[in-house]
Amino acid sequence: MTFIEMQKLMNVQLAGETLTFREMIPYFDYVIDDINNELNATYPTFSELLSSAPDADSYAFFPDIYLRKVVIAGAAWNYYTVDEEGLQTAMQYQSDYTKNKFYMVRDMLYNIPEEFQADSERGFIEGHPRNDTVGYRGIEVDLDY
Repeated sequence: MTFIEMQKLMNVQLAGETLTFREMIPYFDYVIDDINNELNATYPTFSELLSSAPDADSYAFFPDIYLRKVVIAGAAWNYYTVDEEGLQTAMQYQSDYTKNKFYMVRDMLYNIPEEFQADSERGFIEGHPRNDTVGYRGIEVDLDY
């Protein structure tokens, strides 16, 4: 989906605001970071994309339906919570965002391209093997009898 299309859809969600795409980037980045956490992925944020490819005009790392239903809804929710003027509206956007993000995670969890898969042990803590709490908890058999 092109940035111009995303800007139009976002401004419609914001009840006719006239934000530029550059003004929307922090809100879009917030959602991409959240999606990356949910999927254990490394999809580039809009800031990263534009810093590595300044002439980019679209975000094509996952299907447009998720840009419409997840990224834009999440960005609108984040905008309203930061702005503090639309707190009543923000609750509905949060609900839509959460529901649609669930469907996105359900559908994409096992379809993440290898280049965007994060380390499978990210956030994993392994204790000392002899520690009873966090160490190896298998069965040990002493064969020296």
